Amino acid sequence: MMNLILLPCEIGSNQGGNPAMSAFKKAILSGLDKTQILDRLRGLKYKSESHSQFGEDVHIEGYYRRLKHELSVEVNDGYIVDIGAFSPIMHSNSYNFFKRGWKSINIDPTPGTKNRFDRIRSSDINLELAVASVEGVSTFYVFGRPSVWNTMSETAAQVAEELTGIRPEKVPVQIRRLDSILDEFAPKDKKFEILSIDAEGLDEDILKSSNFSKYRPRIVLVEVHSAELNNISQHPVVSLMYSEKYVLHSWINPNFMFVDAEYSLHRDI
Repeated sequence: MMNLILLPCEIGSNQGGNPAMSAFKKAILSGLDKTQILDRLRGLKYKSESHSQFGEDVHIEGYYRRLKHELSVEVNDGYIVDIGAFSPIMHSNSYNFFKRGWKSINIDPTPGTKNRFDRIRSSDINLELAVASVEGVSTFYVFGRPSVWNTMSETAAQVAEELTGIRPEKVPVQIRRLDSILDEFAPKDKKFEILSIDAEGLDEDILKSSNFSKYRPRIVLVEVHSAELNNISQHPVVSLMYSEKYVLHSWINPNFMFVDAEYSLHRDI
């Protein structure tokens, strides 16, 4: 005879959207035994909603769980620098962490971006500018406000125009180095945990604008579109990060996720 565990509730009643209760009801009604039901309920502990475009935020959360389990390093707070932040919620690598009280420096040159972030994430630092190794003013190609096609790269803009049939608006944009931005805005009371870069091919130049000796995030997430599995180790972004003593933790295509070698889960590296 099947052994079932029961909670003091009516299986048919509405429990206000409680996910554990909902899972319990489904498990009971599907005829699972006690062990199977408990396994499903335990799984809810690690269930996360992703707001990133490719699930990067959930992948990072998984890394933090393993970091705690394997190296006894627990991370519950910190700050993020999100370059190419795009949107306060949709396709955001930082929004899940924002909801938990983390601080974020959100950077995107698309006109109107600062206003959108200020409305929804007013406790963050929101900057409407571009990042590169040489400061000044340059041209930004705008396909939409926002749009995943917006870029600082003339070559990328030409490709996007051919693919979309949209002629981009050219707008002047201020350029600052990342180390300069951090000198001014880095929170003093939080550790730099995550650097996220989505800059349509300008990632290497952005990385060169930082000072990894002074500002050292535990995780660096870089979106690249020119990588192939058989030549990842030769990719210039990988070589640059290795020189800064970071290791490639994973490839969440099209993103490289690097971690500071001190916190690598592959201790033989």
